[in-house]
Amino acid sequence: RQEKSLLLSVILILFFQITTNVKAEKNQWQYTISSGIHSFYAPVENLKWDNPAFAISAGVNRLFGSKQIFSLGLQADFAANKIQGNATSLQLLGQITPVLFKKLELGFGTGAGYRFSGYPSDPLKWNGTSWKNGKKFKGIVQIPVHLSAGFRSIKVSNLEVIPFVAYQMKAMFGYNPDFDPLPDSQIMFGFKFMFN
Repeated sequence: RQEKSLLLSVILILFFQITTNVKAEKNQWQYTISSGIHSFYAPVENLKWDNPAFAISAGVNRLFGSKQIFSLGLQADFAANKIQGNATSLQLLGQITPVLFKKLELGFGTGAGYRFSGYPSDPLKWNGTSWKNGKKFKGIVQIPVHLSAGFRSIKVSNLEVIPFVAYQMKAMFGYNPDFDPLPDSQIMFGFKFMFN
C-alpha cells in the first residue's frame, strides 16, 4: 500500500514539476474529454472483445515546443463493468502528436497510472481454513499505450477544438495472479480544446 501511494505521489509531483518549469510563449494548456467503450481485451489470439461497457475520460495536457507536438498530461478515467466492477484511474500520459497535411494529428503515447477497481459484489478471501470478508476495492498499477487520430483544428472565437478518436490499451499489473498483466482496451471519441 505504501508503494502504491508513493507511485501516485511521484506521478503528481513529476507532472506539476515539469509543467511549472516551462515558460510559455502562448497558451500551453490543453483540456480533453472523451467517452466510449472498454473491455478486458488485447489484440492477441484467443482473447475476444467481451462484455463491452461505458467509459469516460477527462484530462489536462501541457504542450511543449513551438509546434506543440509533444504533451505531458494527467488523465482521469471512469470505466463501468457490471461483471468485474467499476474502476476509476489516474494516469500520467506522454504523447507525441505529429501533424500530417497540416490537419491530421496522429498521437502516440505511453505513461503510468494507478487504478482503483471495485468489486460488483462483496468479496470473500480464503484465510486457509475459512472464508472471510475481503477488501471492496483493489489498487492496480497500469501502463497505458495510446494511439489516436484527430482533426487539427476547429476555431470558434478564442476556442480551438480538435475532435479525435483514440485506442488505448492498459496493461494492469496485480489484478489477477493467473493472468498478469490483465489488458483493458478502450475505444474513445472526444475533443481536445484550448483557449487562445
